Amino acid sequence: MIQANEFLDECKKIGLNLFTGTPCSYLKPFINYVIDDKDLNFVPMTNEGDAVAFASGAHLAGKKAVVMFQNSGLGNAVNPLTSLNAIFNIPVLGIVTLRGEPGGPHDEPQHALMGKITTSLLDEMEIPWKYFPTQKEDVLGLLEHAKDVMNTTSRPFFFVMKKDSVMAHELKNLHPIVFPQIKEAYFSTDMAPTHEVTRTDALCKIRSLFGPKAALVATTGKTGRELYEIEDTENQIYMVGSMGCAVSFGLGINYVRKNEKTVVIDGDGALMMRMGNLTSAGLLQNENFIHILLDNGVHDSTGGQKSYSESVDFSTLAKGCGYRNILKTNSLESLESFLKEHSEGPVFVHFKIKKGSPSDLGRPKVTPAEVAIRFKNFLKD
Repeated sequence: MIQANEFLDECKKIGLNLFTGTPCSYLKPFINYVIDDKDLNFVPMTNEGDAVAFASGAHLAGKKAVVMFQNSGLGNAVNPLTSLNAIFNIPVLGIVTLRGEPGGPHDEPQHALMGKITTSLLDEMEIPWKYFPTQKEDVLGLLEHAKDVMNTTSRPFFFVMKKDSVMAHELKNLHPIVFPQIKEAYFSTDMAPTHEVTRTDALCKIRSLFGPKAALVATTGKTGRELYEIEDTENQIYMVGSMGCAVSFGLGINYVRKNEKTVVIDGDGALMMRMGNLTSAGLLQNENFIHILLDNGVHDSTGGQKSYSESVDFSTLAKGCGYRNILKTNSLESLESFLKEHSEGPVFVHFKIKKGSPSDLGRPKVTPAEVAIRFKNFLKD
């Protein structure tokens, strides 16, 4: 058994001071220590997969991050680990607890199956892993090994933490995580009698409004494909997978790159898949975070099946979650005037568009790994 600081002090030495994830009793000493330490930062997320996406965005923006969660939530992280990190070559350090360990201490029944398959699931995802160190003298060597593997493979590395690996640490800071105060929201609805705006029209307008210095994150599906077809530029990243993770990925970028605009171009099906991201965006209250939902009411990429977004009042949800400026519209003119007058973020725009896409729509000819490299260089510059 080690003390939390014996691991975390070594993390600091190699530049790991940003932590994100979801709670687990095994992780309590770790999370408490991170919250208490003025040199470490903890950003809680509502979902394990969103934490992986947040850490991945932060990594591309130049900040190494550690993801922590219990193994029952590993299933929530399979999507980004396999269709974001694996294809874009984004390494993050993970710590997953081993609840329900076979032959281990008694645990609740919901952990029994995942306890059996945690390490084999990591193997199947081709994620290198080691058991979390329980002796102080092993910490540095294992961290150096993890760093070397991530540098060599550009893939995540996970530590699997068994029960009682870390000594208890009681939280000393009674007001542990101080986020910006949520301000009163400005809410506007400006719907024209008809809406004939295409996704391509909306994307062209967004590009013209924010220019080449904003980071543009396009959700999976035809949004990224159409953005690529309009023009392929270094400030754009096309999330070909990890459906629903565009917001948390963008939040990770914006957490590091606070003084520049990050624009997440979302879809109705994707947002409904991970609506917990709205709470994270509202909580962080970054003035340069812009979230634009292009809502056509269907899953366009998979045959036009209804998404049933008409049953969701996205704008009211955004207001309730703490977004600062909110617009519901189907007008390009309204979008432009709103963003010029109400640019203080977090901004949420619910933009209704018509379904469909160009009949000759192609696919990006650059690989995700190539896109990630140039996007990382853009963020660095």
